[in-house]
Amino acid sequence: MKRRGFILTMGGLALTSMAGKAFSNSQFPDRPITLVVPYSPGGATDNVARVFAEQFQSALGRSVIVDNRAGANGRIGTQAVARSSADGYTLLLGGIGPLTIAPHIEEVPYDPIKDFSPISLLVTNDVVLLAHPSIEAANVGELIDYLKANPDTVNFASSGTGGPFHMSGELFKSMAGVDMTHVPYKGDGPALVDLMAGNVQVMFTTVSASRPHFESGRIKLIASAGQQRSSQLPELPTIEESGLPGFSSETWQGLFAPQGTPEAVITILQDAVAHAMQQPALREALARQGNSIVTSNPEHLQEYIRTESDKWEAVVRQAGVKA
Repeated sequence: MKRRGFILTMGGLALTSMAGKAFSNSQFPDRPITLVVPYSPGGATDNVARVFAEQFQSALGRSVIVDNRAGANGRIGTQAVARSSADGYTLLLGGIGPLTIAPHIEEVPYDPIKDFSPISLLVTNDVVLLAHPSIEAANVGELIDYLKANPDTVNFASSGTGGPFHMSGELFKSMAGVDMTHVPYKGDGPALVDLMAGNVQVMFTTVSASRPHFESGRIKLIASAGQQRSSQLPELPTIEESGLPGFSSETWQGLFAPQGTPEAVITILQDAVAHAMQQPALREALARQGNSIVTSNPEHLQEYIRTESDKWEAVVRQAGVKA
């Protein structure tokens, strides 16, 4: 599903000058809202949450408390929200891993579709394909040629088994017809350290996590992995442009409430998201992190999850990924 399908025009969700009054006069919210981030502080998801919460709480007129509940590749925090009261006061900043990949690798204690009420897609995160300078390739075509000429010699790193960057590597292997050995790490940080050291040779990760390292020349950029070129690296071709039609791998974050949350509350939250995401300070902060803003309505987010889930289920099955 193309990103443009989710981008709403300024008129589509624009709030009138009465929006603030509508929020303040409504019975909801009448106390602080908790935004659960299912990862530890300092990561890409947490970075989005921190800058979003500031403008979100301004739109709602109530405090928004970011609550990091890390563990099990995002599953612990995701489960916590699924089991919360359906009153709109506990929300999830959910994403690709726990909602569209993990359920196909192992049994998870929640249903991504049945246990959540989608509110809005927020951002996609620009993902890039990186290589150690020792790899004799400057683009996707040369990398594929190198991998085919050197079978069973290249390792690719990820921030964890079953995570989005592991699955990006498996998707690339499948579509390019090449082989690489997966080496999982406990996060992007140690994986990038070993990539710079040459202990692994290839890696997918976000622009924000890797920028200092490719700008210093310690690792090199091969391509952007999303449907469109990174807004931060407009001169860098996508993998699809570079010879793998249909390739797309990007992480994303959306806002969810527990299933059963009243429709009126979902509408208030969705309008607050639209208001927050129009603020120049938030848009600039998200862009600096390497994000693209792609707000949506609940129905589009639900369909997006189904589409992404089907895509990654096929990759998991073909790669034989186990927990």
